Amino acid sequence: MPQSMMSLPREIVTHMIENCPGRTDEALQPRFGISYNTWRRIERGALLRRSLAERLISRVGAEFPRECSQTGVPSAP
Repeated sequence: MPQSMMSLPREIVTHMIENCPGRTDEALQPRFGISYNTWRRIERGALLRRSLAERLISRVGAEFPRECSQTGVPSAP
């Protein structure tokens, strides 16, 4: 059975790119919990395993202000 896939919301990707400490496994793993290969997929806008995408949305979305939606993605003005 194929795994469920999804892409990250644009706001999450933008935030990750703006707050990326470096483009190496050593920099990405402690900051986001991902490898360089996963980083490249994110930059391209490729689909990710749903479980990974949901974890990143939760982890990175927690860095947004409290006014954000429950998904961790900033609400549209």
